[in-house]
Amino acid sequence: SAYFHIKPMHGGTYTDLAIWLFFGFNGGGFLRIGSLTIPLGKLGEHVADWEHITLRVSNFNGMLRKVFFSQHAAGEWIHASELEFTDGNRFAAYSSLHGHACFYKPGQISHGNSEFIGISNDMERSDKIFDTAKGYEIISADYLGNHKEPPWLNFARPWGPKVTYDIAKEIDNVADALPGKLKKGFHNFIHSLPAELLGERGPTGPKFKWNWDGDEIKCC
Repeated sequence: SAYFHIKPMHGGTYTDLAIWLFFGFNGGGFLRIGSLTIPLGKLGEHVADWEHITLRVSNFNGMLRKVFFSQHAAGEWIHASELEFTDGNRFAAYSSLHGHACFYKPGQISHGNSEFIGISNDMERSDKIFDTAKGYEIISADYLGNHKEPPWLNFARPWGPKVTYDIAKEIDNVADALPGKLKKGFHNFIHSLPAELLGERGPTGPKFKWNWDGDEIKCC
């Protein structure tokens, strides 16, 4: 199922429809250095993962203005005119391999502060499609005063146990495969990443995210 949170934004000018998606497991990451893609072993593995997509609709004309695609600790707003519409007024969203970050188009995108080195997000078209219109539940709606939230929404602890592994050892294993000049840059880059990318523990649920009551946070 997809889990919908409906809320007013910017003084009622817009209605945001946040579509939350739950993934049972987050796989290990991939490092992108130039044209090379290197597996990061267990780095980034943890049980459970929550990601979301937010549709911003104008309350004046009912038109979709833009869509927010969550990508780890932040994300990006994409104007409606840039979306890939596949069936009438329905658009496609792509989930990255292992990490489930959301993007509006397929391809390979690096996450990081450098154009040369970054965590690789890989998306491809597939016949494995989840149609949110055929499986969804409204879990919270600020416009509906009598709407009852499901009990699990108030679960404040991490969704999933802590996965124990030696992060330093995993980092060294990757660094050992790199030429000498790249090792230092790799170590500096890894330590600059947000905790969500290297976390050993599952995330908290949607209601305990920074954007539940407020606006989305852009990555750039």
